Amino acid sequence: MASLATPAQLAAFLQQPLANDDASALLMLSIASDMVRDFLQLALDMTTDDVVYVDPIGGTTVVLPELPVIAVSKLETFDGTVWTTIDPANYTVSRRMGMISANPNTGLHWPFAPESWRVTYTHGYAAIPNSIVGVVLGAAARAYSSPAGIDSERIGGYQVKYGMEADGFSAIERKALARYVNPRIA
Repeated sequence: MASLATPAQLAAFLQQPLANDDASALLMLSIASDMVRDFLQLALDMTTDDVVYVDPIGGTTVVLPELPVIAVSKLETFDGTVWTTIDPANYTVSRRMGMISANPNTGLHWPFAPESWRVTYTHGYAAIPNSIVGVVLGAAARAYSSPAGIDSERIGGYQVKYGMEADGFSAIERKALARYVNPRIA
């Protein structure tokens, strides 16, 4: 996956020149981007017409793996023999929660089997929110400026201070990411 920030943005953040092909900057941005994706448990990048096979919960609800959900273009169910396209009037989509629920009293048989619902949907951000980019830049800048992660070191009585938290994010960065955390796992 592409980095969530660019070397030019990192250069502006660090207030120092960086080449767009700076290998260290590219690596730090890639690592910081993956750290954010891992923390949020989301890919974040806009993906159009992604096709996923999902397991129904109680035969009437499925949870889509990626947020935010922009649109569901097709829902199909498998009865063991054929795939059937379901009319959108027969289900509701919670874009915020990434869930599809069968409407009651439709007369449809909703399958229970694993991966018996196939969903085509669009998800992610067309433009990554600035607060997410800021967290990526902060983590990348710390790693770029101090590859060992050391903020300070004293020789007399030997003391080392490491700058990163255990998960690689400061308290303010975790707070910035909190609004994007998948609500189903928070």
